[in-house]
Amino acid sequence: MKQTNVPAAGNGRSPKKSFLDQPRKAVSGMIYSGVIIGMLLISLVFSVTVAVLSRSLGMTVDEISQTQGYKYCSYLLYQIVYIGIITAFMGVYKEKPSQFGWRKAHPKYYLIGIFLLFGLMFSLNYVNNWFVAFLGLFGYTMPESALPSLAGGGIVGVLFVVAVLPAVLEETLFRGIILEGIKDCGTVAACLLGGLLFCIFHQSPAQTVYQFICGAAFTLLAIRAQSLLPTVMMHFLNNAVIILDAKFMFLQNLPTAGQIAVYVVSAVCLLASLAWLIFAERRPTQTESAGVDKTNGEIRPFIYPALPGIILCVLMWILNLANGLGG
Repeated sequence: MKQTNVPAAGNGRSPKKSFLDQPRKAVSGMIYSGVIIGMLLISLVFSVTVAVLSRSLGMTVDEISQTQGYKYCSYLLYQIVYIGIITAFMGVYKEKPSQFGWRKAHPKYYLIGIFLLFGLMFSLNYVNNWFVAFLGLFGYTMPESALPSLAGGGIVGVLFVVAVLPAVLEETLFRGIILEGIKDCGTVAACLLGGLLFCIFHQSPAQTVYQFICGAAFTLLAIRAQSLLPTVMMHFLNNAVIILDAKFMFLQNLPTAGQIAVYVVSAVCLLASLAWLIFAERRPTQTESAGVDKTNGEIRPFIYPALPGIILCVLMWILNLANGLGG
């Protein structure tokens, strides 16, 4: 994204900047807040629409929420926001996908990504269960997931709306557009911030630990690979395995010895893949997009415009925690 400040002809003055004419780092913050605000607005519109529809059909809101149409819409709503934000960003700032992560990656990063995901999904899920158990001491109950029906060909539709679309769109936002603006802050800062943003974005107390570490690990892999394609693959596989397990229950049916073996092997995969990315792949962070501003690694230009989104996410996280405690 090129920042041009050409003096106006005739008077030697610089043209007045518009609200959208911001440093790249600030643009990433604006994108984060924009996504969150868009999600809340479309959720409000959807809730009002369902309430009106329930009256016209003579059904309760709970009855409508059990329909397949409602379940599919509840997943597709946010994808519509993501598509709108990404399209608006590309239109306003003239960045091509190749400038924010849609670049070829060396095959080794896909292999590392598979090992990393295996470690995250199993050994880390075990750690996350401890956190959920800790919340349970205070009366917290995990909400049940409401996937559309997996019967018959329904699994294809569920895989598309729950695995394919989120993998492509969320990775484009987090390991693409947003990361491109903050990665010159340094690898450690970018990974921690990426984990935090990804974690609170989902507003799920039960998944806090898992999503924070996943967000940080995905960010690290995207930085090392200089591409988001390996993390798109990982994101898809993560969601797809959860969906397939919900249908076939192959993980729950493992004997105890098999579960222990999976946890041990996954822990080794997690530690080995992280060690490789941290030490063997260590190199200075590179900023490849043309015209990306350099602000001496400062994070404040990102935080200020991202703050509305961060505050809203934290408030929703607290609200969801309170609802779980009340459940």
